[in-house]
Amino acid sequence: MNTSVAKKASQAVRLLMMVLTAVLIFFFINVMLLVSDIQGTARVVNYAGLVRGTTQRIVKLEDAGQPQDDLLKAVDSYINGLRYGSDDLNLVRLDDDEYQTKMTELANYFDKLCAEIIRVREVGYENTDIISMSEEFFGICDDATRLAEDYSQEKASALNYLEGLVIIDIVGLVTTFAVELVRAVRTAALNRELQSKVYLDEATGLPNKNKCEEILGQEHPVSAEAPVALCVFDLNNLHTVNNRFGHEKGDEYIRSFAQQLGAWRPRPALWAATAAMSLSRCCGMPIELPWSPVSLGSVRM
Repeated sequence: MNTSVAKKASQAVRLLMMVLTAVLIFFFINVMLLVSDIQGTARVVNYAGLVRGTTQRIVKLEDAGQPQDDLLKAVDSYINGLRYGSDDLNLVRLDDDEYQTKMTELANYFDKLCAEIIRVREVGYENTDIISMSEEFFGICDDATRLAEDYSQEKASALNYLEGLVIIDIVGLVTTFAVELVRAVRTAALNRELQSKVYLDEATGLPNKNKCEEILGQEHPVSAEAPVALCVFDLNNLHTVNNRFGHEKGDEYIRSFAQQLGAWRPRPALWAATAAMSLSRCCGMPIELPWSPVSLGSVRM
């Protein structure tokens, strides 16, 4: 039951990580789009102010009898760029109804202002409404600039909100990753512990019968040229030690023997312990036996 619950929890965490990653990618795409939109909006605000200032300069110069046809054409191109966007001016079209309505009003009034400038050239500015019309046009430009600024601020607020969502998503993703990492570390530790219990003898720390049988069960446990030997050890008086001093001393007797056995390890060698009582024999493979008798030393209690 616990294994099933843990498996489902792990699957849920991984699914959550996938969802959070997909959402994060979606957020990043929208952030890039908003940044691009804000950059374009900033240019719109600048050009809206440029239309206002340039038009006032045109009126002053026209009143002084200096025709400004080139500037009039430039302002007309600015207004069209502010309404529809312009690749030449690197202007974007603002998708805001109120702003577009105001820009339509501004474009129409600019046409009237241009017609009045023609009259100024014909009859002089004293006999026209050029001053009052330029003031009116200035006010319309102010309104258009304010609307562009409001639109830019709205996009900036949306960007800040989206950045907050991105941070929350990243925190959630890091948290789920940490949970999954901790789970993986715990699982690995449990697997190592389980493998230790399956393949190691608890009393001696040597590989046990299972490990020995696994090696012997391989198709080619050793090469044909390697010398192989099977050693069987029988500890003297183990039964007496258990009866007289207790099983704890008997286990200590076994561990002492295993330690001295491990200290004498011809290369390459594998000592494996099999339990009959606690330890009745050890087998090793493959080992290279010396020609002369070898003493393992005495086993002290």
